[in-house]
Amino acid sequence: MTPPLPFPPRDSGAHKGDFGRVLLIGGSRGMAGSISLSAIAALHSGSGLVSVAVPDRCLETVASFHPCLMTIPLKDDARGQFCSAAICELTERIGPFDAIGCGPGMTVCEGAMEIVKLLLRQRNCKRVLDADAINCLAKMQWATAPASDAGPLVLTPHGGELQRLTGVNAKDREAQVDAAQSLAAHHGVTIVVKGGPTVVVDGDRRWTNDTGNPGMATGGTGDVLTGTITSLLGQGMTPWDAARLGVWLHGAAGDAAAKRQGQTGMTALDLLQSLAPLTAVFENRAI
Repeated sequence: MTPPLPFPPRDSGAHKGDFGRVLLIGGSRGMAGSISLSAIAALHSGSGLVSVAVPDRCLETVASFHPCLMTIPLKDDARGQFCSAAICELTERIGPFDAIGCGPGMTVCEGAMEIVKLLLRQRNCKRVLDADAINCLAKMQWATAPASDAGPLVLTPHGGELQRLTGVNAKDREAQVDAAQSLAAHHGVTIVVKGGPTVVVDGDRRWTNDTGNPGMATGGTGDVLTGTITSLLGQGMTPWDAARLGVWLHGAAGDAAAKRQGQTGMTALDLLQSLAPLTAVFENRAI
């Protein structure tokens, strides 16, 4: 396997802060696992420090998934979803982070909408918007908003999310990729058009991934990708490079899992198990 570009370098005298402080935002009652998968993927992709901001009612569940995660409880409503008041504490907490990923398991609620609006304003911070964060963009009609420079921002939609965002039918793959590239040019962003194969676009370029398999078409694998790209952004990569390397790593992890156990019973946890050993490719060791 040949990755599309090198992994961020690691100095022998570095400390954990040198490898990126990243924040993952999402989750809700019944969907706490989504954002947990993203956060653990960020750990396995090389982040030095990973924090997770979740609705207060989900805090203990998310914290139980991995002892290396730091958790930030945000105000929620009786349904276990972010409420509008969550934005106040989040505004105070996002300053120190090198990259932020948002969306998995979040739902499209008033609090989630406010969080996405806040992140759109953080043009100096590298961000990844996925899942319900993209659905919030669709509800805001962001795709047809006046052209802008959104700053370092990566969107990672699957076909259904991209259809809601652009109006282009998910069954027309080529038209969706074209629409994604037009949207990327319109707002100055990078878009990962997930599928078989996944295509990464910005306003000028297209790159098609050559890793991955149908066994990855299962719940939670997209959340792993969100965390992986967020991690690479936090380690200093550009949106274009982080998206390409993240997609390649994600697919290669799926291929390693399929080789180990077959595609049919594969889960997102199997991708996580395969993700960390893939860094051996960049350390001159065999997988």
